[in-house]
Amino acid sequence: MFPQIQSDNLGPKQLVSRIKSLPDTPQGLPSEYLVQLIQRFDEDGLDLILGPVFAEISNELRLQSILSDNKSIIQAISYLCENKFVAAMMANLPEFNPSNATAKNIEDISLLGPFFKLSVYPDAAPKVAESYFQNAETRNAADIISCKNGLRGSVQNIQRSMFGICNSIVRANAESRNQLLEYFGHIIRLNEKRAQMQVDLQSVSSDGFMQNIAAVLLTFCDPFLDIRATKIDKIDSTYFRTSKRLSVVEDTKINATKEQSDAYYEQAQEPKSHNFITEIFFLTLSFMHYGPIRALVNFNEFIREYNEVKKQTDRAQQDALRTANTPQGVMSDFVAKRMKAKYDQMTMFRLAYETMVLDSNFLTEALRFYDLVMAWVIRTAEPQHKHPWEKVKLPLPETVPEAFAMLPEWIIEDIVELYIFIGKYGYETRVMMQCPHDELVTFIITFLRNSKYVKNPYLKAKLVEVLFFFTYPIARGVPGELESILNSHPLALEHLVPSLMNFYVEVEQTGASSQFYDKFNIRYNISHIMKTIWNHPAHRAKLREESQNSETFTRFVNMLMSDVTYLMDESLSKLSEIHQIQMEMSNKASWEANTPQHRQEREDNLSSLERQAQSYVALGNETVHMLKYMTAEVKKPFLVNEIVDRLAAMLDYNLVQLVGPKCTELKVTNPEKYHFQPRKLLSEIIDVYLNLNSQDFVEAVARDGRSYRKEYFSKAASILQKHALKSLDDISALAAFVDKVEKAIQNGVEEEEELGEVPEEFLDPIFFTLMEDPVLLPTSNVVVDRGTIRAHLLGDTRDPFNRMPLTMDMVQPDNELKEKIANWKAEQKNKKTTTTSAMDTSP
Repeated sequence: MFPQIQSDNLGPKQLVSRIKSLPDTPQGLPSEYLVQLIQRFDEDGLDLILGPVFAEISNELRLQSILSDNKSIIQAISYLCENKFVAAMMANLPEFNPSNATAKNIEDISLLGPFFKLSVYPDAAPKVAESYFQNAETRNAADIISCKNGLRGSVQNIQRSMFGICNSIVRANAESRNQLLEYFGHIIRLNEKRAQMQVDLQSVSSDGFMQNIAAVLLTFCDPFLDIRATKIDKIDSTYFRTSKRLSVVEDTKINATKEQSDAYYEQAQEPKSHNFITEIFFLTLSFMHYGPIRALVNFNEFIREYNEVKKQTDRAQQDALRTANTPQGVMSDFVAKRMKAKYDQMTMFRLAYETMVLDSNFLTEALRFYDLVMAWVIRTAEPQHKHPWEKVKLPLPETVPEAFAMLPEWIIEDIVELYIFIGKYGYETRVMMQCPHDELVTFIITFLRNSKYVKNPYLKAKLVEVLFFFTYPIARGVPGELESILNSHPLALEHLVPSLMNFYVEVEQTGASSQFYDKFNIRYNISHIMKTIWNHPAHRAKLREESQNSETFTRFVNMLMSDVTYLMDESLSKLSEIHQIQMEMSNKASWEANTPQHRQEREDNLSSLERQAQSYVALGNETVHMLKYMTAEVKKPFLVNEIVDRLAAMLDYNLVQLVGPKCTELKVTNPEKYHFQPRKLLSEIIDVYLNLNSQDFVEAVARDGRSYRKEYFSKAASILQKHALKSLDDISALAAFVDKVEKAIQNGVEEEEELGEVPEEFLDPIFFTLMEDPVLLPTSNVVVDRGTIRAHLLGDTRDPFNRMPLTMDMVQPDNELKEKIANWKAEQKNKKTTTTSAMDTSP
């Protein structure tokens, strides 16, 4: 009787095309009809009507990208979810959070997955990169920026729509809110592999999927990210122990062994429900860790690979030009084209990557969130648990609170990775200029000042690296973003200098196989920060105050001096080798006569030496500069017995290198390439001599029979005067200093003659000099001079004779031997006096 519709898409599927269109349009459904439909079937089959529709739309979107026309689909679903009955129903569908999902397919088979998946990241959407960024090398910068901003706008629109959908689910009822939180928790549990160093991309969710969810969660955090952190007390610090949604049991902790961590998290804790702020805070923390922060680390690795491919491409193209019209030319041309194609593709991917990771809106929200995280971490560590409402007081207690120690290490690591990334790549985003820095400075100084609170030395090194990046001048005359606050923040003025000095000493032993090279990079960062803040009188006053703590400061001075010794030696030796190779290459006829293999080996060696020289010279320059301005401020710690002789010998040796007979070996082509400024270096070394000009230092220089020569000082003075690097007063002071040294040498010769041959039992067994204050080492039963063992223990806390642990408070004075030495010296002097008197024949 009635006409029958002949179609395969009967039932709920008939609604798909209508719902995909906006309500009250010719293709859509009347809004009033939708309202009545939802009211009629709520809790009475609404899931059977709209569930398949949502599943079908989600399935369609799975095959699309951000390039597709999917705006109306997302808007339609957002509109439907504004109805709380639909939002609640959606969260209870089996497809909303499939229990059988894997990390890779959850973004395809979960209901909201295809929506969250839409992004520009090249790992999941390579066609977006190819569509927007082809032929990037021939396009102007404004065109590329326009493409990036257009794509960012599309991603931000998707994120806003997804927040609207998720917010509707949260507000629908308690059950749907819990379902959404469980969906997010499920994604985290599936993606724990994303935190690993080496990750198979086929076994984890995509970067875009994780970042879009993180962006939604950051928007949920917005109400409690106010600058005063008024709701920080709502965050339940027991969450990781009392919630089953997230687990950090297997993660490395800030300051606990695996056994301590297991015991802590296995203690019976009653699972409890948590407030929404707590849930969102910890979910955001986790999504940022497994999502965007991991993407930043991946981007850094990608850039390294990209730069290497660029070098290989340039080399291949040079080879192709060189071998053109030769038998090897065809193969060289083929390789060059292959490398160019790879490089072009990576350029497109780089620009797509930058579109996502350098989105200033996202970075700003991330920094706001981590401001709260840093405040919360400090609050957990400090005994009053009142920060930031009452500012943390330093130093913190010796005992590290268990609740802090058992937090996953990655919380601190994520904070520093974000800031280091912005320091390296994000200057043009301007986000650091627009965000407050108070909490960052408080956080860094808190955990540098109380370094035992954080077990991993590399995390503390990264705190220093953050300070380095944001105190480094942005451009000529423009200070780094943190420079002004480091010269005004109360905690910085009180604790920054001692924190940096203590860490300078602490990094001598990091425990890693690469510790020898790591320490120089870390110390370079420290020396740069110290140079940046040095003009402020409060920081200089703090250095003077710290210098009164003789043991700590002497260790710092010892490390500083050892670094100057090593770095200068390596710098100058590498420059000498570069000079030698450059001289070989300058003789064209002789160079061309060598075999191609020999030339290639020498060129490779030159490249290696140049890289090393650049590093060593830059590090050496900063360290000598720090020695110069510190000796200008405090002298006494540099003149103690265990330091002064080695310091004088080191300065004399480097003076010989710069002005001695072999100084011509340091003449290299384009010295600026290696940061090598010999005159400036010479000037700063002479400054150290003048800064330390005192009787103790004069005598130490006089005792250096290996390198000291009066004529080297004369030559240095001539160079400095010729190039106007020193005033006439400084030149005169240097001449007076040398005169004193010459006089001290003469006095020393006379004293040596006076004493004659020293009995072996009075000689120090390490330096074979006459002992002044002999002490017994109980660990090896050997007697040495007190100054000798003090100098040794500054760099090595073991007995030099049997490698047993040893400290200065363990050594025992050998008063009997000391008295014998004193009596012998008096006896020798009396003999000399008697002999002189007997020889005096004057009337």
